[in-house]
Order: sequence, then C-alpha cells, then structure tokens
Amino acid sequence: MSTRSENAEHLPPIERLQFELAHPPYHAFLRPQAVSVDADNGVVEIRLPFRPEFQRVPDKPEYHGGVIAGLMDLTAHATVAVKIGKMAPNIDLRIDYLRGAAATDLHARGILRKRGRTLALVDVEVRDDQARLIAVARGTLSTSYGPP
Repeated sequence: MSTRSENAEHLPPIERLQFELAHPPYHAFLRPQAVSVDADNGVVEIRLPFRPEFQRVPDKPEYHGGVIAGLMDLTAHATVAVKIGKMAPNIDLRIDYLRGAAATDLHARGILRKRGRTLALVDVEVRDDQARLIAVARGTLSTSYGPP
C-alpha cells in the first residue's frame, strides 16, 4: 500500500500543491485554492474565497483572525512541501495582522527564504482583492520530518 507522499512525489509542482491542499480534513473546511507554483524559486500562491463561516461576528463580514492564521500556516507548509517533496511541519509561525479584511477573497503568497538540511524559513503575505496587505508571517518549518 502506498503512502500519501508516494502518491504525490512525482507530480508537477502545481498538481503537488493541489494534492497537498486537498488532503487534510481541515482544508476541506477552508477550501483553499491553488493559484500558482514556482518551485524553482520557492514561491506558492493560494486563494481563499470568502464565506460567511469565516466571519468573526454574525452581523459583519469581517474575517476571524484564526482563518487568516490558518491560511498563512497552510501556505507556509505548502511552500516548503512543494520544494522538498514531502511534509514540512511548522515549528514556529509569527503573524502580524496589519488591517482587517471584510467580504473579500484572500490571496496568500509564500516565499521560501532559506532551505536547510533540517529547517526552512518562509515568509507569507496575505492580501485582499484590492491587493491591500492584510497580514504578514514568518515561519520556521522542519525539512527533516518523516519519509519523502
């Protein structure tokens, strides 16, 4: 029986990203969408369409910060995973929320800053539909976790 990573290890980068986004049950709730992958330069783009379930309060279409954090976490992971071809658990993720986001799709861009034998450093930006910067994050992820 093949493992999850064996099923995806030979996929082209955009298909690998789609595979990574489709697998976790939490992603089934968020429904992130793969936009683009530049595996050579370590850049991943993911879109999160707005849904009322993401609101922080019932009568205002503003995102709950946890949804934004979840998007940033999965973008950081995906950025490393498509580069190394396997899971890359998050060790640390620091987020700065710069403005609120309401009734807009979110666009996350992950950039691999450094890949080492055991750790990777990723920056993530989240913007709204008007390209306004909503939040920035820096993550440290494991590159040595488990089999490929």
